[in-house]
Amino acid sequence: MNRFSWYKRLNMKNDDLIIRKTFNCSKRQLFDAWSKASIMAQWFFAASEKFKNSTVESNFTVNGKFSVKMYFENGTDSQITGHYKEIIRYSLIVLTWNSSIARDSLVKLNFKEISPNRTELVLVQSLFPSEESRQAHNNGWDACLANLTRFIDSVY
Repeated sequence: MNRFSWYKRLNMKNDDLIIRKTFNCSKRQLFDAWSKASIMAQWFFAASEKFKNSTVESNFTVNGKFSVKMYFENGTDSQITGHYKEIIRYSLIVLTWNSSIARDSLVKLNFKEISPNRTELVLVQSLFPSEESRQAHNNGWDACLANLTRFIDSVY
């Protein structure tokens, strides 16, 4: 048993959303996709087809604020805001998440190198107000991570 298994069990609730995905890039490249606003704007949108780049503003430091505005083809948009709670360069990002359907949610992004050009991302989002909010975020993350995969595959 991993010496941190007990910690993971204590800190994950049944209603947590947990997504594991492997990307064909280095740990640093994947981390940069999340930590650099200019890169994030190119892939972070919750739709299968990008209408236009998202607007991303980020002060990527502990307690720094971020905002993401995603634009949709029907003329609507969606705004996400929060702040960074913990950053361990190339390994971990923890941030608060506020959207129209979840206030004060928490997102943890763990980056694990599998090989020099393969990295696993484990995304854990917690503190949902309802099961409907959790499911809507699951759908949104699925679209965003599919877009991230396409972006990484086209760049690296």
